[in-house]
Amino acid sequence: MAHQYPQRINNHQLEEVSERHFRSHLPRNWTCDKPAQDYGVDLRVDLYDDQAATGLELLVQLKSSAESTDRQNETIRLATPTYNHLWDKLQVVMLVKYVERDDEAYWLLLSEVPEPAQEHDSFTIHIPKTNVLRNIDWNNIYDHVRNVTDEKLAARRRGRLQDERN
Repeated sequence: MAHQYPQRINNHQLEEVSERHFRSHLPRNWTCDKPAQDYGVDLRVDLYDDQAATGLELLVQLKSSAESTDRQNETIRLATPTYNHLWDKLQVVMLVKYVERDDEAYWLLLSEVPEPAQEHDSFTIHIPKTNVLRNIDWNNIYDHVRNVTDEKLAARRRGRLQDERN
């Protein structure tokens, strides 16, 4: 009788291919880590300004499929609790959908996704195929992350000052 060995299922392979694809399109000076616990954050990207660390982070929710879902959009299902968790993060969140057949990924910032109805367990997000990851302007993403982070930190500081005065 032949020995049996563990099987590496297609979903695990596809997950790894999608992660490799995403990492290969990042600026070379940015770092990308996979959190030990996945509660909606598949990858954490540290943004650098040339060689200098900035403290800025981009969180990534990475989905993948073997086939494309539409001609003009890629769709992903996201759990409503996951959306709520990601929405409350200080960091900017990017949704990325990798399509194996096309060897292409598409992206959308979570801030561009309408809030889902809270009575639904999950909802569908449409990512325009014009948002091709290989064509992304990472300088625009850097500026967006910087602006959003600065605004959120300023709001938190204002809230703390107000609390201290009361």
